[in-house]
Amino acid sequence: MWSFNTFKDIRYWMLLVPFLIILVLYIHFTPSYILEKPYVSALSLFIFPTLFWSTYHLWKHFGDKKERNDVESSSGL
Repeated sequence: MWSFNTFKDIRYWMLLVPFLIILVLYIHFTPSYILEKPYVSALSLFIFPTLFWSTYHLWKHFGDKKERNDVESSSGL
């Protein structure tokens, strides 16, 4: 199920850096009275990883699909 192949994928590292920067900026610039609300903190902890992993898997799916189509079309010559 889970493997270390994800860490070898360049897409993972390309997405991780911007998401971490956005997360730090969100924490730094969001007013404390908003972050102190329990539902905002819980929602943020749910939303950021969900956005990251859904973006990663969508990118991986469509990238791999394009590679398969390119290989199939070139082998059909």
